[in-house]
Amino acid sequence: MKSGGKPKNLKQNNTRAVLEILRRGRDLSVAEISRDIKLSKTTVKKIFDSLLSMDLIRSAGKGDSTDEGGKKPELYRFNKEYGYVISLHITPDALIAVSTDLDADIAWLRKTDIGHDRGIDTIMGKLVETIRSFTSQKAPTGQVLVGIVVVLPGLVDSTRGVSIYSPHYPGWGRDLPFAEILSRRLGDAFSAPLFVDNANRYQAIAETQKGVAAGCKNFCIVDALSEGLGSGIVLHGELIQGIQSISGELGHMTLDPYEGFPCICGHKGCFEAMVSARRILGLAREARPRYPDSSLFAGKADAEIRLDDVCEGAAAGDSLCRSLIDDVARWFLIGLGNVIMVNDPELIVLQGVYVKAGTYFLDRIREGIRHIGLPDVEKKVRIEYSIMGEERGVIGGAAFVIEDYFNRHVFF
Repeated sequence: MKSGGKPKNLKQNNTRAVLEILRRGRDLSVAEISRDIKLSKTTVKKIFDSLLSMDLIRSAGKGDSTDEGGKKPELYRFNKEYGYVISLHITPDALIAVSTDLDADIAWLRKTDIGHDRGIDTIMGKLVETIRSFTSQKAPTGQVLVGIVVVLPGLVDSTRGVSIYSPHYPGWGRDLPFAEILSRRLGDAFSAPLFVDNANRYQAIAETQKGVAAGCKNFCIVDALSEGLGSGIVLHGELIQGIQSISGELGHMTLDPYEGFPCICGHKGCFEAMVSARRILGLAREARPRYPDSSLFAGKADAEIRLDDVCEGAAAGDSLCRSLIDDVARWFLIGLGNVIMVNDPELIVLQGVYVKAGTYFLDRIREGIRHIGLPDVEKKVRIEYSIMGEERGVIGGAAFVIEDYFNRHVFF
């Protein structure tokens, strides 16, 4: 048995190696891949023939001839249209649903408001309808559905497919078997694997695939919403889950336990509470008599002011807005300083609402990091804004599914 298994495993490994190179997006010849992965041209040609027969790769025309004027080589490229992923992100107020190709590029996007009925039956109904709609659109193409992924808010045990707790959807209760319920609602017609995990973890994957963390092995993302803040942490190239799946819950790191602002979790002084829209907009309303000419109040009642207005006002130079963002930066520096002292990342990627405060906020974070904890030690961590928008969750989820597919599937 052992002697018979080795060639099979070797062939699988060689095929995976060839696919991995082609999936990076370059058009390559047999000779180039043979040189890159140290396989004979004959072996590579056999692998190419097999992948061509499955439509996983396609001819990409002729390359340039050699300096000696030799025959132009045949080029090949990965067929990213071979299959697709359905990725769905349940945000605090909307459902963002996409289908992607096998490079995690969005082919179709739909965004709908969650509405007032936030019960699990209603949410499941929206997911099932969306998934069936996407698959019916794809059916005529013959593309393979390689997986479905649901990006969830709150605490998630991805191994069991369980929503442990979601503060934005408290009606779901504790330890909801999310993947099991959705699988049952979809029925036997859907044989593709189903994945669920916390939004911030998938958003960290998105940064490695399409964002500013490409090539980083030790980094974290920090995503601040109007109400909520979370993190996805990558150490030595591995996404960290934690024993209880609470790794990355920076939003509930206590920064001011005695006089801190109340958090939606029931505690007070949490990181996310100190930088929440509720707190910052409350400070803005209190400051109105002192800043009557602030652009923040131009033609607006107190109830009409949004956190986005504060961020945009700070970027534009409004003095009140900048003082409010200074307050936010102070709490960010305490929180991020703790992260740096514990994990020593090479990069921290800031996502979410405060990106709209532009260089004003980013410069304060970068400068302040130099002076927190061990002030005599140079902090070499880079602080960058994400270049991705609200689609980062679904892109990260799709990228995870695609990697799982090619790691698990056998092509030969």
